[in-house]
Amino acid sequence: MKNATNIIAVLASLFFATGSFCQINQPYTASFIGRMGVDTVLVETYTMINNHLYGKAFVRVPEDYIGEFSIHFYPDGSIREFNVSAMDPFNSSLPFPAKSGAFEYRLNMNCKNDTCTYYNSITGVKDEKNYRHPASKVDFVGGWVPFISLMEWQCMRLVQSGQPEIPLKMINHNIGVYDIGVHFMNQDTVIFGGPFLEYTKIKIDQAGKILNVDGIGTPWNYYVDKHRPINIDEVAKRMAKTPGIGIPSPTETIQADVQDSKIRLTYGRPYKRGRPIFGGVVPYDTLWRTGANGPTVLTLQDAIKIGNTLIPKGEYSIYTLPQKKAWTLIFNTDLKSWPTDPNRSKDFALVTIPVEQTKMIREQFTIEIVESKNNGEMRFCWDDVVAVAKFEVMKK
Repeated sequence: MKNATNIIAVLASLFFATGSFCQINQPYTASFIGRMGVDTVLVETYTMINNHLYGKAFVRVPEDYIGEFSIHFYPDGSIREFNVSAMDPFNSSLPFPAKSGAFEYRLNMNCKNDTCTYYNSITGVKDEKNYRHPASKVDFVGGWVPFISLMEWQCMRLVQSGQPEIPLKMINHNIGVYDIGVHFMNQDTVIFGGPFLEYTKIKIDQAGKILNVDGIGTPWNYYVDKHRPINIDEVAKRMAKTPGIGIPSPTETIQADVQDSKIRLTYGRPYKRGRPIFGGVVPYDTLWRTGANGPTVLTLQDAIKIGNTLIPKGEYSIYTLPQKKAWTLIFNTDLKSWPTDPNRSKDFALVTIPVEQTKMIREQFTIEIVESKNNGEMRFCWDDVVAVAKFEVMKK
């Protein structure tokens, strides 16, 4: 521990500025390439100078677009203003012609007087939509695709702080403000995140600049590499001509009749994309939301019984604890908490279910509810793994 403290002190002495974040006084430009398995989902080129971070990112989810961003910071390194505009990948002078859902053409945020306020322009919404969240400060903005350069900003703050860790506040306009942080794992590796995000492993240089990012096992399941500056407009024009990725984990609702009892399930369905799943994307012995996006929600018309455990009729969020030889299936009564940070006090029942490997590879995560000789089965299938919960319908 003494050696680690000495290392941090040396790094801090190189870059530390008393009372404020030591800004870069000459423009520094670089790029990141982010991949989700075999698919490139992000190419980001950015510049840092003084208290300003700005640039462009070609993003492939949920559609191909160029995000032009500009972030201005307070002297302590927290966010003062945050702005993103979605532009056409074939002509970045034009706004992006979004086709999916309530896409945000423009996202603006400022933080002052203990409040962070968003002013968003959204497809299909006539008026500008405002979101206000109480916060004395925020340090990071979360979404489907993170700004890697903003992660780098936090890593540089950590190095310059002279501390082994610094707490951070993350904001998402839909979800609110969460506690995360960044801390040293060893001399050249830091850990970024918190219970809401899980923890991303980042390799850095002596200044805290990112070399690569390993987000496997977190909601941002990306590998990211540093690259010399890339022309985003050229990349966007070329890649937007190829088949798109779309929504990485589309949400699906299924309904089954088992012994004349209706069972409904809504869940997000991520893809394998060439990645190791269990023990990789889904770590062993770690709570999994059993899907993606919002909570996986099960609705029972009648009570069911799994082994000796009775699950009354109603709605439940579903979580699992995958292990190599068995899974723990969790029924939780909280349907509102974001599922990467569930309210575990609302766990209603935990049951152990068997798991087996199969020769059939499932590219997309699939939950099946089927009738069987013994009443019913709920099957959780992804990659070469199937976990099965056999149940009995308890009709009155």
